[in-house]
Amino acid sequence: MAHAEFVHLRVHSAYSLSEGAIKTKDLVKLCQKRRMPAVAVTDTGNMFGALEFCLAAAEGGVQPIVGTLLPLTRVETATGAGAGRPGAPAGPDHIVLLAQDEAGYENLMGLLSRAYLESGTVDAPQIALESLEGHSDG
Repeated sequence: MAHAEFVHLRVHSAYSLSEGAIKTKDLVKLCQKRRMPAVAVTDTGNMFGALEFCLAAAEGGVQPIVGTLLPLTRVETATGAGAGRPGAPAGPDHIVLLAQDEAGYENLMGLLSRAYLESGTVDAPQIALESLEGHSDG
């Protein structure tokens, strides 16, 4: 394929509970039908389906891009919902992280592991923005 009209970089699969429902093989078939040479699966806070996705995509001739949508912990500033309460916790922002190579995949696994281990009792695994520093290779 010389040129793709569109490559989706933010697909939530059935591994993103309550956010996505598409199964890996169905996603690959859809990419083939739409002539998409690549697609990224960025499930929220996990990469549980990464191996299944990569195998199905490779079998179907689609370039798999592995990633995750990771919630970031933050502290509310003086404006917004927490105004008047400096340091009041706010809902997390999110960042999409994609792996370009093996080093990137290892960085994603490390960041996700850290998010699960350090999040405590919050609803979803989260990581501080500062934790991304030094984990950007790949």
